[in-house]
Amino acid sequence: MNYLGSRSAILSSNLRVNYLAKANQSQTTAFFKYALATTLFNSFKAYSLLKNKIKGKKPVVEQIPKDTVIIYQFPRAFNTPSLSPFCLKLETWCRAANINYQNKLGMNVSSRGTVPFIRLNDYVIEDSEKCIEYLSKVFKVDLNSELSDDQKAFARAALALTEENLKWSMVMHRFWYSPITKQETGLPLLSIWFFGYRMFRAAWYSGAARYTKQEIYEKGKRDLSALDALIGEKKFLLSDTKPCDVDFAIFGLCAQLKYNDRGPFNQHLLANCHNIDRHIETIKNMYWKDWDQNILAKKLVRKKPMFKKIFSLFKKA
Repeated sequence: MNYLGSRSAILSSNLRVNYLAKANQSQTTAFFKYALATTLFNSFKAYSLLKNKIKGKKPVVEQIPKDTVIIYQFPRAFNTPSLSPFCLKLETWCRAANINYQNKLGMNVSSRGTVPFIRLNDYVIEDSEKCIEYLSKVFKVDLNSELSDDQKAFARAALALTEENLKWSMVMHRFWYSPITKQETGLPLLSIWFFGYRMFRAAWYSGAARYTKQEIYEKGKRDLSALDALIGEKKFLLSDTKPCDVDFAIFGLCAQLKYNDRGPFNQHLLANCHNIDRHIETIKNMYWKDWDQNILAKKLVRKKPMFKKIFSLFKKA
């Protein structure tokens, strides 16, 4: 028994060493891609500034409409309005709260390096959760007004499950184990390299990236099943009448797993988490009537390859 126990411990240790060695090798490759992308981005930025200075061009002063919320977020994605669960969460909340807003799509980040962030009359707010809290006070909108103290505590727990646990499993799947391609994101390859390494390092410091691939997927599936159980047969997280703030956090993240990220989480959600799937479709149908107009899949028309165009000329009418 002692021999078998020690042998099992050695095998387990070897597996862990092999996993860490492979992870370190992957980190090195990702770091070089990140370094290359960063160098090219900074070089292009410096070139643009120098070019404008030589030509005497002055920086364009952005005109901010009064009493209009400006949401700074990433460009539109291929299958969802945003690849960021937090951008999708914030914009959907603004629609539900009837907030007058405009999008500023691009690669701008806040002073803390976060996206999304908002500007309202020259006042800047960072972090999606703080943005919602601020806008709720300014415009006197409270989507949690009908919740009891117990329900608010329940919603807080669901928010932590979504944005503190499940989020990191999605990050590791998307940026490390099964990276989405340029065609699926609509983003340049350099942007994928840049954000991929940064997101992995963030996951590493949080502790999420220190588990094996199998452990991360098992943990993510358990979180999805738990969230599915919390929603239950209800239309929304806590009622059948109206969504609360946390409903939009659930929608923002789980929509990524349904529409963007192919793999174990997508398969588990569609096969076993029917409450989450129904929840996604409910929020989408209520607040995104123009969903197709805000995704690249419907905007980009793929051109026929040249050989197909030539071949079509010889087809009989």
